[in-house]
Amino acid sequence: MKNLLLILVLSLFSIQSYSIELEPNHLKKIKVVKNWEPVADFEALKEYSNLIPIDELWTMYNNSLNCSERLANADPYPTMEMSIRPEMNLTEAWGFCQKYFHGWANRKPQMLGDILLRWASAKEDPMIVYPTTKSNSPNSGAYQIPSVIGSFAQTYAIWYDAMDYSSEERKRVDTYMTRKLMEQMFPPLNYGYTLCNINDITTAYKQDTGMNNCGNMRRRVSIGEIMLGFRLEDQKLLDKGHDDLYVVHAFINEDGVDINNAMRGGKAINYVYDASKEISLLAEIYESVGYDFLEHSFPRGAKAHEYLSFTYKLMKDFKLVAPWAKYDIGSVSIPYASIKDLTQDQYQVLIENGRYDYKNGDKDFVKTHTKFVKRYMPDIYFNGVKDYKMIVRLQSYQNSIVRGIFPYALHFANNSKEENAKAEKQKSGIEHWGDSSVCAWFKASPEEVAPKIEVKNRGISCN
Repeated sequence: MKNLLLILVLSLFSIQSYSIELEPNHLKKIKVVKNWEPVADFEALKEYSNLIPIDELWTMYNNSLNCSERLANADPYPTMEMSIRPEMNLTEAWGFCQKYFHGWANRKPQMLGDILLRWASAKEDPMIVYPTTKSNSPNSGAYQIPSVIGSFAQTYAIWYDAMDYSSEERKRVDTYMTRKLMEQMFPPLNYGYTLCNINDITTAYKQDTGMNNCGNMRRRVSIGEIMLGFRLEDQKLLDKGHDDLYVVHAFINEDGVDINNAMRGGKAINYVYDASKEISLLAEIYESVGYDFLEHSFPRGAKAHEYLSFTYKLMKDFKLVAPWAKYDIGSVSIPYASIKDLTQDQYQVLIENGRYDYKNGDKDFVKTHTKFVKRYMPDIYFNGVKDYKMIVRLQSYQNSIVRGIFPYALHFANNSKEENAKAEKQKSGIEHWGDSSVCAWFKASPEEVAPKIEVKNRGISCN
């Protein structure tokens, strides 16, 4: 009888956890605005973008892969087939080219502008998805093509006025990019897979569910739709972006855990952290239309800032994703079992983690989620965020295959005076200031976070 009661209790808990009524899509209330601009200071955006390192490895591969032609023609089509030279599969080669163009587009936007114009001007559209069949599963191209359309749409929306087109060319590119985004309906990518169900979060754990069409690919497209919808003042495109983003966010549970990425075995920590960057990117974008995204509620009730709070805790304890990572969805090469018995210190030196700068403490997190940290975790903020380069294992993760621009670039351009002032204070050597000087700074700037932190760290009283 006791066992029966226990089963009933667990069943009720399961129903409460996974069958809750989803919140409405609050983002659908947001409307386009006239003459939208993504940042307050465009010159500051250019200033900071020129400071972001571009990996030499990307430049090397650009030369050998002929990236401008590869991306403009989608040829070779990104599959898991091995290329002849260099030794990597065609999807990896496609990814290196994306990284290279994402990096340089934030310095020389016309490089990407030329690619978009070639897409829009081609007699036969190169950016088409080959249908999924039993023989081509997994269909890598069906993932990569929409992803790059979405991430390049983000870049286009940011650097729109910096791309030099004639009026006819501009209309052609705008029409093409809008059409391509509106066409994305996200069918299952693999043969025999079923659609995910946003009303049942447990579908994320099933091997035959097309989570890629509910997760990271859809997120990249949705953010492209949102940003370009604002730029083109296209409410229909903006609404589709918010509908698509709602599906992605439906797999964030009530505690702020991104189930879609947390279930990815030994790679889960990287996946969760990468996806978290989009939360801070959206926080900057929505600030431009007066919406506080950090206080936004996801479909299952967690707020965006709670999501980021969990992400910070995860960087301190990778085992927090254990309940989901054990499912090893999409992580055949690094199963969770291969890392589950490691200590945190042992995990942090693994080459496979490679996305987070553990050796510099909280700096990576603060640089990535600056707006969030300033408001919700001021105790870990540090001066000189602008000057921290975020080089992890000789690579820069400010430029990426998955997003059009790094969130701090927008944060800096929205707060350039404050960020420059903090960088100068860092250079001035605050650690050498006397306590009286620190107290004078504290009293002169009572609303600033930095002097409060310095006073706290020194354990002094400035009353």
